[in-house]
Amino acid sequence: MMDLVVVCSALTLLIAGLASIAATRNMVKVIMGLQAMTLASLLLLSLAFRTGGASADDMFLLIASATATTEALGIAIALLVWERFRRINPQEVSDLRW
Repeated sequence: MMDLVVVCSALTLLIAGLASIAATRNMVKVIMGLQAMTLASLLLLSLAFRTGGASADDMFLLIASATATTEALGIAIALLVWERFRRINPQEVSDLRW
């Protein structure tokens, strides 16, 4: 029963991430959608490696911290793009020469 809850939560996060990427033109929302999709895959990965051992928990924490780091880096890049071009729309920012 618990496995079904984890799978449903992961699928919900995956669909929400895809919808966020497809429906918006804001770079920050795209990064947040990618983060939701990464966390969904992390949930499914932790379900696949559920052995009850400490190694699965350590791997979960390692991947979760890596995804948080990549999101912070993406937000920093989005802030740099905002400072340079004063817009966040990825389609409008086509000239990336600094």
